[in-house]
Amino acid sequence: MAFKLWLLDEETIYEHVFERYTQLEGQSGKLAQDLGIQDRRGGVLEITFEPSGLEGGRKKKRVRRRNKASSVEEDQNVAVDSYHVSVGQSISSLHSSRDNGNSTTGYVLWSTTPFFINWLLYSTSAAPFRLGSQVEVTCGSSCEGHMLELPRLIDLTGADRGKRGILELGAGISGILPVILGNFVDTYVSTDQKGILNKLKDNIMENLSQLTRKRCISRSLRLELPTVEPVGDADITAASLPSKSTLHLEVAALDWEKINLQDKKTHSLHPELSLIGETCSSVYVIAMDVIYNEYLIDPFLKTLKQLKHWLQTTYNLQFHVLVGIHLRSQEVTTLFLEKAIIEYDLTVYDIVDQVIQESRFNFYLIT
Repeated sequence: MAFKLWLLDEETIYEHVFERYTQLEGQSGKLAQDLGIQDRRGGVLEITFEPSGLEGGRKKKRVRRRNKASSVEEDQNVAVDSYHVSVGQSISSLHSSRDNGNSTTGYVLWSTTPFFINWLLYSTSAAPFRLGSQVEVTCGSSCEGHMLELPRLIDLTGADRGKRGILELGAGISGILPVILGNFVDTYVSTDQKGILNKLKDNIMENLSQLTRKRCISRSLRLELPTVEPVGDADITAASLPSKSTLHLEVAALDWEKINLQDKKTHSLHPELSLIGETCSSVYVIAMDVIYNEYLIDPFLKTLKQLKHWLQTTYNLQFHVLVGIHLRSQEVTTLFLEKAIIEYDLTVYDIVDQVIQESRFNFYLIT
């Protein structure tokens, strides 16, 4: 059964937060009681994602291998490919005042991201994001709902003619979202603070082999489509041969406290954002575990408001946001929802799904 959406408002915020944290308390014996670092012991993590389910994202010691299709029958409803990524992280930089003077948490991989990948690709309940379909919306536990039409976040079949993009905010160093989800979109832009970008680029390049369904071009990563030497009298290029479709993948700095898309003079400072508008018909902003203290909430929401207004008015894009939160502080979660709904006038839905409710995570759809 597909997930449902609970439309949150000024009153239901508190009911939702109370219920979700009550669920957490009831599962305290089953769930890890930690801050959510995927593995604080290792400098390099080996992580496998596979169709066997959400357990597939656990760290496994195996020989590095290329992406390969599972023996499961091809089905557009659920992904069948497996992925194995190697993530270099820096625990020392996380705690270093020299490397981390701005207190970013992006130097390590946090567990929200692997959970989200597994859920999005392999959980049957996440099908609306893979197929593009109507989802039932309720306005409260006792309210009759309506249906919300969602565009595809990812296209497993490659047959959809719509052009879709992903803009990732607060990507951190792991780079696993672009090399996996990049297989199913046309444009992917991964952003974070400037000090994070070199390690992010390194991890993307290390795992570029996982982009098995796409040819990748990138200005920021210096990747171009290869050419093919002439054969006989024929002048053959890679573009003229039957091949995979192309992913435009970029890595860019984006400071939530400095971005100003209302000033047209600053648009040239963000060519990667313009790329999404110029090449896509729909965009999902993805932000995993970026809301962990109260000081980040206003800059993050201001950035979302600017992106929404600019991409919709300038390019007429379908615009949706997916925010993943590791449920730590109940006060921070409540404050985020209060500000998003009341102060910033955003439409926020809780994604209601059993798999998510049995975890330490929560996902919100913002439109």
